[in-house]
Amino acid sequence: MTEPYAVPVPRGYRVGGWEVREPIATGAFASVYAARRVDAGPGPPETAALKFLPTGTGTPRQLSHLRDLVEREVGLLRRLRRPRLIRMYETLTVNAPGRPRLDGATVLVLERAEGSLSALLAATPRPPAGPALLSQVCEGLDQLHRAGWVHGDLKPANVLLMKDGSVRLADFNMAAELEGTHAYTPAFSTPDYTPPELLWSEIGERGRRIRPSADVWAFGVLAHLVLTGSFPLPGGTPTARRDAAVAYSRGAHELRLSPELPSPWRETVRACLTRTHADRIGTDDLLRRVTDATGDAGGPAGWPLRARARPRRRVLAGAAAGLLAVAALGYGLSRWAGDGREPGAGARPGGTASAVAAASYGAAELRTDRDVPPAYRLLIVETAHDCGHEEVSAALIAAMLKVESGFDPDLADPAKDEYGIARWTPSVLRWWMNEDGTPGETVPEPPFPPAESIPAMGRYLCWITPRLDAGLPGDRRVLVAVAYRTSYRKVNDAGGVPPKYRDYADRVAHHLKEYTPRGGK
Repeated sequence: MTEPYAVPVPRGYRVGGWEVREPIATGAFASVYAARRVDAGPGPPETAALKFLPTGTGTPRQLSHLRDLVEREVGLLRRLRRPRLIRMYETLTVNAPGRPRLDGATVLVLERAEGSLSALLAATPRPPAGPALLSQVCEGLDQLHRAGWVHGDLKPANVLLMKDGSVRLADFNMAAELEGTHAYTPAFSTPDYTPPELLWSEIGERGRRIRPSADVWAFGVLAHLVLTGSFPLPGGTPTARRDAAVAYSRGAHELRLSPELPSPWRETVRACLTRTHADRIGTDDLLRRVTDATGDAGGPAGWPLRARARPRRRVLAGAAAGLLAVAALGYGLSRWAGDGREPGAGARPGGTASAVAAASYGAAELRTDRDVPPAYRLLIVETAHDCGHEEVSAALIAAMLKVESGFDPDLADPAKDEYGIARWTPSVLRWWMNEDGTPGETVPEPPFPPAESIPAMGRYLCWITPRLDAGLPGDRRVLVAVAYRTSYRKVNDAGGVPPKYRDYADRVAHHLKEYTPRGGK
């Protein structure tokens, strides 16, 4: 956790036609560097951002899927006359036998952004050029929908700001191509921007069904936030606002927009935030209204990025995740909309996904006839998918949660300063709590919900796995678990499981066997 960059690349290193310059950001699994072109002739701009995905980040199947996604995105961008999507110029593979940590790494060459809307909102609660910014976001959605795509996770972190003040939509790991009126996405989106009809939707074999109207709802939330500095639904936390959205959709509450919302935008936002998808405004009409409200749908937003944005290391973490394929090694992170509790254990009515879908999800990877709570199955399975190391399986994560807490989301052990279903120490969780791989600004305070704790466990396990010495005796999956409980250095130094942790290792091994489907490892 103390290593500065997941993939250290020296300044001046060359890959393809690019030379690495200063570092931009790093996460648990990848690192992003500024770069400049060194080859002459036509091609991408002189500068770009290089995202290095280390050797072993993905299986051959996942990397093949990544290439397919890149080709699909490039084809989509070529069909757009005025792209408002972050561009990927090319993908490269590092050939450096003399540098084992770089050899074989996949490199994504991305359009370089200057900041993100989330950072702008944090520094300036109400951007002075908010209407112009929103018009470009809406234009991007219109382009996607006309091309037959749904974004699926529109929010401030996925709106990137370029040097000229223009806007790019980014992070398409939940984007899906329409099949008639619907598309299918593999995971939940961010609750604050998810329409109520999708908060408790059933997850079928192909994922969750989604319509373009989901993006329209998200745009309404985004517009209200940009123009007033507040969310349109009441509540001091995402969970409270989620519950308010459900109550609103059921007719229990009325929509009360902020009095600070400019009058030209009130009806537009209200048309986005209807109780049902059928009543929601279409994207074409939305773009016309937004254009009328701003007077210019295409010009740069014109805010002083350098004066207002946060330091680059934080701001450009969003830029690093800016394209369909950037975060798409396998599935995108599950953003669990419920609190993970079983019905009857304090959960709110409707507080989990469909019981049938949840109970059977990922049956090929995690047994359904054991005591893994159905409400956590999706989160566990998708967290395992996100890693790409075969050692970090759904069965291993479930076994560890069983040993760490007995699946108790409210576990509190102040004597050890450990809390939640994954027994996180707050100062350690800080490093793994953000899905873009950046550490939290401050040390988090418990309680830690499963939706935060379980994906963070997966990120940490995926970081640990390649750092364990090759050839250690015993089941490597169990060694990964022991390294989580202590550290990978202590496991390496002991040449296997340290004596102090043998009981822990035995219990993990027992439940790992119990939760692994027949025929699995």
